[in-house]
Amino acid sequence: MENIQIQDKKIIRITDLLEQIKELNKMIVLHKGDAGNTSMLSQYEYMKSEFVEELNTLLKDFQITIQAA
Repeated sequence: MENIQIQDKKIIRITDLLEQIKELNKMIVLHKGDAGNTSMLSQYEYMKSEFVEELNTLLKDFQITIQAA
């Protein structure tokens, strides 16, 4: 029973990470057209890489590996 709860928490976190990555992707596209905001673009790309790394770690428990585009 406890193992199921742990898996459920991981699934919830995976979903949360995917939603955050989706929103970051929108912000990255928005700021790519704005040459004066390279700092913001770098921050969004860094945050995305951190989320992808965490996502990869969580997905290993499900025997899944990902590679970000």
